[in-house]
Amino acid sequence: MTKKITLRIFSLCLLLFFACPVFSQTNKGTEFWTAYMDNVRGVVGNNTCQMSLYLTSDVSTSGTITVADGSYSQGFTVTANQVTTVTMPQSAFLATEGQFLKGIHITAADPIVVYAHIYASAVSGATLLLPVSTLAKDYYSINYTQRSNEGNSYSSFAVVATEDTTTVEITPTATLNSGRPAGTPFTITLQKGELYQGLSLTDLTGTRIRSVSSGTNVCKKIAVFSGSSKIYIGTPNMSADNLFQQVYPTASWGRNYITAPLSNRPYDTYRIVISDPTTQVTLNGSVLSNASFTNGFYYEFNSTVPNVISADKPVQVVQYAVTQGNSLSGVNVKGDVGDPEMIYLNPIEQSVNNVTLYSPTAYKILQSYINVIIAASAASSFTLDGTAPTGGFKTVPGNSSYSYGQFAVSSGTHNIQASTGFNAIAYGFGNAESYGYSAGTNLKNLNEFVQIKNSAGDTLASACVGQDVKLEVTLPYQTTRLIWRPQNSVDSFAVDNPVLTAQTVKDNKTLYTYAYPKAVAYSKAGTYDVKVKAFNAIADACGSYEDIDLSFTVYDNPVAAFTAKAQTCQSDSLTFTDKSMPTGAIIKNWAWNFGDGGTSTSQNPTHVYNKAGDFIATLLVTNSNGCTSALDSQKVHIYAKPVSKFSVSNPDCATKTITFTDQSTSAEGNIVQWNWDFGDGTTQTLTAKTPFQHIFKAAGNYKVQLITISDLGCRSDALIIPVVIHPLPVPNFTLPEICISDAYADFTDKSSIADHTESGFTYSWNFGDPAANAANPNTSTQKNPQHKYMAAADYQVKLTVTSQDGCSADTTFKFTVNGAVPKADFTVLNPASLCSKQAVLFRNTSTLDFGNLTKIVMYYDFTNHPDQSETDDDPAADKLYSHQYPVFNTPATVNYTVLMRTYSGLTCVDEKMQVITLKANPEVALALPSRTCLEVMPFQVAATELHGYQGTGTFSGKGISSSGLFNPAAAGVGTQSISYMFTADNGCADTVTKQITVNPTPTVNAGKDIFLLEGAGGVTLNPIVSGTNLTFKWTPSAGLSHDNILRPVASPLVNTTYKLTVTSADSCTNADEITVSVLKAPVIPNTFTPNNDGINDIWNIKYLDSYPDVIVEVFNRYGERIYYSKGYAVPWDGRYKGTELPVGTYYYIINPGLGRSTIAGPITIIR
Repeated sequence: MTKKITLRIFSLCLLLFFACPVFSQTNKGTEFWTAYMDNVRGVVGNNTCQMSLYLTSDVSTSGTITVADGSYSQGFTVTANQVTTVTMPQSAFLATEGQFLKGIHITAADPIVVYAHIYASAVSGATLLLPVSTLAKDYYSINYTQRSNEGNSYSSFAVVATEDTTTVEITPTATLNSGRPAGTPFTITLQKGELYQGLSLTDLTGTRIRSVSSGTNVCKKIAVFSGSSKIYIGTPNMSADNLFQQVYPTASWGRNYITAPLSNRPYDTYRIVISDPTTQVTLNGSVLSNASFTNGFYYEFNSTVPNVISADKPVQVVQYAVTQGNSLSGVNVKGDVGDPEMIYLNPIEQSVNNVTLYSPTAYKILQSYINVIIAASAASSFTLDGTAPTGGFKTVPGNSSYSYGQFAVSSGTHNIQASTGFNAIAYGFGNAESYGYSAGTNLKNLNEFVQIKNSAGDTLASACVGQDVKLEVTLPYQTTRLIWRPQNSVDSFAVDNPVLTAQTVKDNKTLYTYAYPKAVAYSKAGTYDVKVKAFNAIADACGSYEDIDLSFTVYDNPVAAFTAKAQTCQSDSLTFTDKSMPTGAIIKNWAWNFGDGGTSTSQNPTHVYNKAGDFIATLLVTNSNGCTSALDSQKVHIYAKPVSKFSVSNPDCATKTITFTDQSTSAEGNIVQWNWDFGDGTTQTLTAKTPFQHIFKAAGNYKVQLITISDLGCRSDALIIPVVIHPLPVPNFTLPEICISDAYADFTDKSSIADHTESGFTYSWNFGDPAANAANPNTSTQKNPQHKYMAAADYQVKLTVTSQDGCSADTTFKFTVNGAVPKADFTVLNPASLCSKQAVLFRNTSTLDFGNLTKIVMYYDFTNHPDQSETDDDPAADKLYSHQYPVFNTPATVNYTVLMRTYSGLTCVDEKMQVITLKANPEVALALPSRTCLEVMPFQVAATELHGYQGTGTFSGKGISSSGLFNPAAAGVGTQSISYMFTADNGCADTVTKQITVNPTPTVNAGKDIFLLEGAGGVTLNPIVSGTNLTFKWTPSAGLSHDNILRPVASPLVNTTYKLTVTSADSCTNADEITVSVLKAPVIPNTFTPNNDGINDIWNIKYLDSYPDVIVEVFNRYGERIYYSKGYAVPWDGRYKGTELPVGTYYYIINPGLGRSTIAGPITIIR
């Protein structure tokens, strides 16, 4: 393994800080013993082991840690809900087997939780310590098969005496290092704090360690630890770790266990341990034969699934995490992370219901988990950090009454709790790292115990000051004498022939319960030990008397107190502020009674009194220890709130005033404010009772609300009265178009209303005619009336409409009686330049002696199509009319007859006729390709007139000149519109437009020129190109693996320049070249004759000029460099610093570069 020293300095705080068990014998206490057990690293040399204690509590407290020989004493303080770390002296380390006065003693003023951690680089082990109050006298060491990847590694146990003159009998299951043989009991006498450590190269599982009586000395409590100096579990042995666990008393074992696999591990190893070889054990429904238990003590198995274990006698189950990479097949599992770990599991009978624990990141923990076993009926009540955990629970195969959960959690503190007891373990894994422990420990002897009960008979974990409690002792036998010490007193109270208060049968064993004769109340908070000495007629190794004790805490009661306003208003929220004093543990529960039947459990509740009057509010508080305060109370007076009331006038029409009249009252105080909300988005606040008016802008159903406020500050309930606002009618009518010669003016009603009740309308017309008379009246009540006007003039016609709900509205229109003589006339715009392809515009120039023209009808081709016309019902002076005639190219002109008819009424009409001439239009065609490429050179675009007209034309658009030269590069990539306009000599023109798409040219970069060593194989060409659906062509193809792929392998025999042509899907092309130079190996002469005869005077090296950065060095036999050149443009002439060198052999080193290896050899100068 690869653990560091810091692996569990904080990860030991992993453990539960506090467990709230179903029973009272837990891992929380005021006195503890432990031992600095053997670790493979020892305390001599480098990388020695250390031991640290981690202490925590739910209250701030202090205490002392001592080593029994007096060599060490250290005080400590603990801050509530924090961890205190104390490092132990290495002088307390137990390096060998033997008896030592080295017990480590921890005492505290208040209950704490303690963890011990022995660690070194790569080996680390830790345990939860058990307080003295939970210790017993009989234990079995539980270890594992001792195998290690390091020498001097042993299976180990240690026993610590808690009192002087303690006789301990040890029966080892393997020969100890001291030579004590297996199976042979031996006894030792230990003084308080003295301990014995046993070591063996063989697994010590099953070693029995018990306190026995000796002479006048009775059996006394001892603390026992098991572990290993270093161990691996499973194969292959990729890592190893040490083990260190405090052993549970045999009396606390149970009969029923359920296991859940460790998350994301290949498998787990388990041991089922029995103390009685006749025990019948069932594993997943199958009875295990007694012969299957190793040494008649444990059954070992591997598993990847949950397991259900039951027995007819108490057993202990241990779960082991295996070495990283292990598998059931023995083949290394890649990706597995973890490390050996040993976890003592708790039986279902020994459960907890509230645990706070810490999941660490140290050392390099990648993921932490919590496994939970719980009754299926209570699974829904389980919470992780206050919420239901992600993933939920699964039914336990083989026992559907229980569920199990495997929850991945983040690092940090976590709280788990449920409505009933559960079992849990916390663990985590990293690369060759692990931690694991039982998350909550209950250590009650299930057959022999003392317990306290309240007056209702409920079993308590603690008591409160002043609370009457009953003391009971339960024994697996009948007794004739009990000696009670109920209150930390040396004074005892003996009861002969005690009265049996209950007899029960549990697991086929009869249990007998006896009660202390009277209730006990504790007047002071603190930790109390109740001790009972029971006589057993059948003596054992401890004699005829057995000591049964119970350590529990008596807590102060909190003091309830609160504040609240003495008066408030009916229906207002009243805040009650808790001022209670915790007097120790924090307050967890608040019980409020507000005196009106309302209650609350919030700390600072708000309450609404719905009735007026006087009420008594009370508060009762309970702290986290279950202690309840006396009742605190306060009187509050609730003022009566006003009663709102109002009335509304009628009728109610939109946009009309409506009167509101207040009728509100108040039983207490006077109303001083009226808050109105009219339901239409407007509000109004008044300070007087007088009636007022409001206007609703739109019809609809409105909820008008009134809230009144008294001078006591009390608000009424909101009174809401629905008010229906009816819509106003919308008067409207059509005006007839008449002239003075027409018989009547017919008026047509077009009035409407939003609720569609037009059938209920009544009408009142006024025609605005001063010349009206009795025979031709000026008014009417008809829906659609008639009236005869006698003069051409303007008149004001008014219509008033009233709805069936009494809502009225009116409108007035100006009405004109037109004159009788209209004059039709029009002009043609640009009459000499009318082309068939352009619309012809006509301007209205008609006139009338009085009034307005009512209609114009245009006939644009009256001669040929007298039945085709266009009508304008809203003519105006100078109004333009447009008409597009059919386009023609021949003949040169065409004549059309245009007719205009002008109306001023039904019978008053005039007309005008005129002939117009239109010219023929030219027609052109444009020859333009639909697509081209960006790299194409500019080209001429052709255009043609199709009917032989003479004239001039011009081109336009992006990338084209006026004369028609198209440049793709100027146009750019994309689609462009190109137009050609031709104007004939007759002044008429035609334009044609087409689109051309310019496709992009692919890019290509063949790359830098390449040097290739002759005979070195080929080189892959690596050009960079871009484009869509490209194809490739290399030329020449000689020396290429392929000539039609992007990256061929080039192996030319001579220097070759290759051209790469790239073609896109649009047939656009581009090309680039690259030269591959073939570098021949330099031919190096080993002699030359620099004698100035013109022959071989210089050291010519063939092909070296192909290597531009070559480095040539020459050395004499003494290693002195006599020639250096980078590049070899000027060959060596056998001189050094201008002086001829003597005849002889010299040595060269040539580094050609470009991938060719350095060449070395001799060169001889001959003269």
